[in-house]
Amino acid sequence: MNRSGHWLIGIGCCWMVSGCSLLPFSITITPSNTEAPPQETAETPSVDATTDTNPATDVETVADAPSTAAGTDATTPKARPNYFREAVTRAESAVAIGQSAQSPDDWQLAASRWQQAVQYMQQVPTDDPNHATAQQKVKEYGQNLTLAEQQAAGKAPTQAQPTTSDRPSGLVASIPIVETMGGTPVVPVKLQGNRSTQEFTMLFDTGASGTLITQEMASAIGVVVTGEALVTVADGRQVQIPVGYVSSITVGELVVQNVWVAIGGDVGLLGQDVYGEYGISIGGSQINLYE
Repeated sequence: MNRSGHWLIGIGCCWMVSGCSLLPFSITITPSNTEAPPQETAETPSVDATTDTNPATDVETVADAPSTAAGTDATTPKARPNYFREAVTRAESAVAIGQSAQSPDDWQLAASRWQQAVQYMQQVPTDDPNHATAQQKVKEYGQNLTLAEQQAAGKAPTQAQPTTSDRPSGLVASIPIVETMGGTPVVPVKLQGNRSTQEFTMLFDTGASGTLITQEMASAIGVVVTGEALVTVADGRQVQIPVGYVSSITVGELVVQNVWVAIGGDVGLLGQDVYGEYGISIGGSQINLYE
């Protein structure tokens, strides 16, 4: 069965050239004479993620559309704090502290986090889709603040301390950022091949329509090669590279099965074929995917 496709890989890879540096460019991949992998529906498990970030540095950029290739003019998305997510993050921290609190100081810290959560919820703008929910949470978090302050003062609470907190509305998965390379987030990714499942770090490239893995990664997990692809780099040169598929790709809480990948270069690129159907917000320490 022949399979044709089109990938745009947007971050620069040193394609079989030793000693070169990472420079952004786009490449076009047109696979030929490839066999299609089995079609299965990907499942996305949902797991609560708790972080305690600094709102001064954790400013999110909403990137619902892929970034443009290097060398082209593009309008930079307007960045603003995600007050709703910051409030939920503080609430999750307050719950975790309250569950293990053993002293007035512990409860005072929990009360401080609830106070921060209330303040952030109050700042959720009216054009935010979570605005109505935020207004409800202001009251709920205020009640939890009162309970924590009672515990800190040694008074018996009027009701039990909450044991769970809410995730942002529509959140599908959270992906930790381990570092950045040239301004592009680097994230941990698990790849499952025919031989094994191993974790690697890959660039989270919103300018890439397809996923690229290195030859070392492909060899380590046992990727099934099904054909070749013609790669056109920014300077017009064309090279042939292998094309195959991996059984599954896991990034954060997102799992996608039977993903076509190109094989080559010096660094792995995670493309939109994995996460492109979701809305994306990128903060200082994690990437969130939304329905």
